[in-house]
Amino acid sequence: MSYAAIAAVVLGMDLSAWGDGKSAALRTVLTTLMVSGSLLLGWYPRFAGVLIVVCAIADEVLSANVEAASLALLLVVVDWLSRRWDAAVAGAVVAHTLIGAAFAEDLMWFLQAQALLMSIAVIVGMALRQYEYRLAELAERETRLRLELENEELRVRSEIALTLHDSIATDLAQVVVAGQSLARDLPAGSEGDRAHAIVDSGQQAMKHLRGLMDGLRTPNSVTERENTDLRAAVSECRRMLESRGVILEVATAVPWDVPLRDLDHPSQTLLVLALREGTVNALKYAPAGSTVVVDIEQTGEHVNLEVSSPRQTGDGQSATTEEMRRQGMSGSTGLSGLAMRAARLGGKVVYGPAGDRWLLGVSVPVRSGVFPDGGADVPAGVAPVGDTGGRLTT
Repeated sequence: MSYAAIAAVVLGMDLSAWGDGKSAALRTVLTTLMVSGSLLLGWYPRFAGVLIVVCAIADEVLSANVEAASLALLLVVVDWLSRRWDAAVAGAVVAHTLIGAAFAEDLMWFLQAQALLMSIAVIVGMALRQYEYRLAELAERETRLRLELENEELRVRSEIALTLHDSIATDLAQVVVAGQSLARDLPAGSEGDRAHAIVDSGQQAMKHLRGLMDGLRTPNSVTERENTDLRAAVSECRRMLESRGVILEVATAVPWDVPLRDLDHPSQTLLVLALREGTVNALKYAPAGSTVVVDIEQTGEHVNLEVSSPRQTGDGQSATTEEMRRQGMSGSTGLSGLAMRAARLGGKVVYGPAGDRWLLGVSVPVRSGVFPDGGADVPAGVAPVGDTGGRLTT
């Protein structure tokens, strides 16, 4: 674009002088060639530069007095110097200076003008060279730092995977082995079935943990696909709740593919995580024999998932959040983590008590859009994030 602007200046300078009666045809040809060379200099620097140098020399030999010949030659010198073509610059300048001096009417004036113009060209060309060198240096440094960051991230992820293996995976293995031993010793019946349920839950946890560790070592698409499979998540959550005699009911009126088809993987993953979070909360707090309801629908430009579970009240109230935290059953980060994930996607998480039930709602925009009003509509009776009254946390 800059070369085109300079070419326009070159053409304008010569058009303003074409009416002085000098060789209009020759000037027209040389000016046209120089303008073409200036336009092509950015794409074909060798060919266009040689064309301009030849035209500038021809202007001196034929005394065509092209007004912008020196400006076009200066442009070539600047461009070639920025490309580190020092030998070509020296050859072009020496050739033009010698031939121009041989045909100059005032030798001293020509040499002084040539020295001034070439000095300007050298200063600008070297400045551009230094600028491009600095850009290349910064690009190389950015590449090096990115590689270092990736290596460090891989190292940290591997360390985390090893730590999980040496701690949580080992503990879970002991739980599974103890559960298997207990299941063998107990007679068939309700107690034996409960022991088998413990073994199944432990093995399922081991499976999730192995997937997490594999993903930490080498991120893979298989784990990502599992994290976005809402149908599989519902089946898993149903089995989880059945171990405590809690029923999972899906109240969606339309096929899930309809509201999910416009969501990207991060948004689908968020819905799966929200479903699991609501199910785990119900597993810990909902009374036995109750029903957990899952509803998913699309309203306007948003897809909403809601998990509704009953709360124990009165004498049958379950352990408090603080008691669950002391027992290692609550980390107080599940819901806040969902809220942070949703905010990154332009969505929102709401949760809180509504009468005798606990509601967890997640809303995400379709096609990774952004909420125009900063959030989703809050269902009636649901406390927004930040309300501490009666909050259930994990």
